Amino acid sequence: MTIALSTPPVTSRVTNIALPLRPTTRLARPYHYRRNGIYYMRLRETGSVTRTVSVSLKTNDRKAAMDASRRLAETIRAFHLDHPEATWHQLREHLIWVAEGLLSSAHDVHSLREWGDLYEDIAMNLTEIAATMPLSVDQHEHVANSRKVMAAAQDRLKGDSRPLVNIIRELEASPGSRLKQDVEFSPSSSVTRPPLTFEVLSGLYLAERAGEQKPNTLSSTKFTHGVLSDVLGALDLRTHSRADLVACRDTLVKTRKPSTVNQMLKKLSAVLNWGVENGHLEKSFHKKLTFTKGTESSRKAFTQDQIGKLMGYANSLPETSWKRWLLSLGIITGARLNEISQLTTGDIHTLASGITVIHINESGDGKSIKNKRSERMVPLTDGAYGFDLSAFLKYVEECKRSGNDSLAQIGYRPAGEWVNQQAIPAALGEAYERGLVFHSLRHSLASLMQAKGVPTTYAQAVMGHATGTITFDIYGSGVPVEVIAEMLTRLFN
Repeated sequence: MTIALSTPPVTSRVTNIALPLRPTTRLARPYHYRRNGIYYMRLRETGSVTRTVSVSLKTNDRKAAMDASRRLAETIRAFHLDHPEATWHQLREHLIWVAEGLLSSAHDVHSLREWGDLYEDIAMNLTEIAATMPLSVDQHEHVANSRKVMAAAQDRLKGDSRPLVNIIRELEASPGSRLKQDVEFSPSSSVTRPPLTFEVLSGLYLAERAGEQKPNTLSSTKFTHGVLSDVLGALDLRTHSRADLVACRDTLVKTRKPSTVNQMLKKLSAVLNWGVENGHLEKSFHKKLTFTKGTESSRKAFTQDQIGKLMGYANSLPETSWKRWLLSLGIITGARLNEISQLTTGDIHTLASGITVIHINESGDGKSIKNKRSERMVPLTDGAYGFDLSAFLKYVEECKRSGNDSLAQIGYRPAGEWVNQQAIPAALGEAYERGLVFHSLRHSLASLMQAKGVPTTYAQAVMGHATGTITFDIYGSGVPVEVIAEMLTRLFN
């Protein structure tokens, strides 16, 4: 961003104090607020509700936040007084640039003073300005000259008879004066503006939005952001082009499936959108970047014969082994691996109607579900493929007696490795194919319901999906659980 401001010729108009001191944009007092414990400073144009900009102060300590806010206010105040013709856009861009540099490191905690309106104490301490914002020698001199003009203006308003025009002429005649030239201010003219890489923008994004994501989602987001940072490298997103993002996409798809790349591009778009909305970027070119072909799921479904072999393998394991029930529950409920792995004894209910269900939810420490529609009760169908409900309930009671609320004896990742790398290949033998994994059980149940003409709303209730399109097209509420139980009994028989 470059701001070119020309000083008007010295005429009788300049002696009118109202003209040179009237800013193009008036700024209101800074406003502070907290989001997820982090302090933010918001600046807006006086009288406007749309021309606002917020910057994160990157701390949950109030004193540190107020100190950072004070320094930010001083820099924008110095810049504005030096450039009264600056537009709102220019002031906003300058604040964001200063915040990126000033808040890139941890804040020192100092004793603070509160200020009133943004323009109190116009005669600022130049030492604080110089310490806050690195300026070139010419810019320091220009700030000093502007301060002299402001001081002279104040004296004139107080009755000083010395003409302002004489002050300006003296400044124009001083060596190296910039008042007699067109003033061009650009942050990059005195300090090399560091590139806004994806790694930097991702850090700003996560500092604000990480608290809104569940632990599992946040872990996935950070991993994806790391991959994107490696691919985009040192690219300055302020000047990125559509070709840069297309090249990123083409690099990702060399070693990944289009469907996987699309998920990564969605996270890229989220960061770029946030960057534009918060003033870090002028524009982004991420729209319609995802692949539209080749995104069909490659995960396979088990045949009914294979499902029978898997249940037979599960029933060969001890009744006291969680591995038996992990595999069995996956077969008859179509639940996700993490949903089953986090089940507790309190999630197994026998209703007044005699139906036993598992309650998939995220109530409890460390529990997480994909979305709000994933919470559901799925009936357990006794005898389905040979499932022994009474033996499972004995296992649940034994867990209660031992004082262990969790049903799982092994963690989510070890469970996935066991079932995918050992149990399924061992159960299927020569019929095993690559791509058949625990999640294939979910595909199998969805495909079976589709083939049997199960109503979409019933399928949603079992699978925990928001739409029938997801349930049937990708994989192959409000319905009473008794109806679902009856439907599953007919389906498995």
